[in-house]
Amino acid sequence: MTTLLILAGLLVALYLGGYAALSLIWIVVGKSKSNTSGKLHSYNPEILIILPAYRPGPIFREVLEAVAQAIGKRNIQVLVLLQHADEAFAKLARTKGFFVEQRAFDHLPGNSYQHALRYLCGRISALQSEGEINPEFVMLLDKDNLISADFFDHIPSHVYDRYDIIQGQRLSIDTKNAISFFDHLTERLNDTMFRQAKQNLGLMVELSGSGALIETDLFLETVGKLDPNAPGFDKNFMVQLLQSARTVRTIFWPHSTLREEKTSSQAAHNPQRVRWFGEQYYNACYSAGILLKAAWQYKRIAPIDYLITLCRPPRSVQLVLIAALTVAEWIVFWWRGAWPLQYPLFTAAALLQVVAILIFLQRHRALARSLRYAVYLPSLALHNFSNAMKSLRKENRGTFIHTPHQL
Repeated sequence: MTTLLILAGLLVALYLGGYAALSLIWIVVGKSKSNTSGKLHSYNPEILIILPAYRPGPIFREVLEAVAQAIGKRNIQVLVLLQHADEAFAKLARTKGFFVEQRAFDHLPGNSYQHALRYLCGRISALQSEGEINPEFVMLLDKDNLISADFFDHIPSHVYDRYDIIQGQRLSIDTKNAISFFDHLTERLNDTMFRQAKQNLGLMVELSGSGALIETDLFLETVGKLDPNAPGFDKNFMVQLLQSARTVRTIFWPHSTLREEKTSSQAAHNPQRVRWFGEQYYNACYSAGILLKAAWQYKRIAPIDYLITLCRPPRSVQLVLIAALTVAEWIVFWWRGAWPLQYPLFTAAALLQVVAILIFLQRHRALARSLRYAVYLPSLALHNFSNAMKSLRKENRGTFIHTPHQL
């Protein structure tokens, strides 16, 4: 029994310590490199913005206005898909010259967001056949995404020419409480660890759920390959990209920004995390073989790197669990005069984690506010652990849990 407990403790220590070490590496490597992309550029490729909106709230009017302002006189068209939406939104979109479709998919079995994307892809192909559009890139926006007026002005021609996917940066509309602040930090950590760091290491940049310019044929082909049983969208989209024979060229372009609403209540946070964790761990379990096969077949490290990313624990759970186990480790040491696992493994993991957190928070000037909200972390970790467990339930497969918005 004691041997089994020690073995289990070692496995937990190696798992948490390994991801603490990786977090430190990703954060150190993920420092932005200076470039000249702050300049404004007039290059004008044909682009199609697609905007699926399920039960959009009042902010959707601002979303449409922001899109119209960002387009200006550029060669950009917009296809809006309204689902259970106020007719006023359809009228406003049409006055802007946007293509407007009104459909519902929640009566169909399976992932309603995938249904919407497949429908949009069908409309894109039809419009191409009719000669209405011929976009070089497709860009997906969410119903709460306020795109910056100068989003496209910051992308030079050589970036369009060299890359198949150009991922913009998603910023927060506001961070009014602990939940929305930590949601904001999560996005910044994702930018640092999974976009900037991966880019600096020559790996594929992880895509956000929106704000990325994707080469049109690549987008249509990849949506068509999505696993219908996968909850969510973006992580399975990444899996399909990584198993493709084509080498997909990606870049994170933080100078092109959009703002989005962050969850500010536990009632909105929990279902969103169930979807996020469900998508993450579904793909970790059911796409592991696909990613390993792609790595071997195409001699690429990126699929293995992404599988490692998918297997990580929820951040808040990792933070609180390492802290709790470190305290327990020291209690046993003071009581028995020996480390429970022979070495202070959880203490080492805690040190790695603290260094990573300090570097990140100092870089983003968020240390003081993080300390002020730190008291909420145990509660958030408990909720996220519960959400992660719920996400693994069979009934969450092939679904899309829409996040309730306040704006």
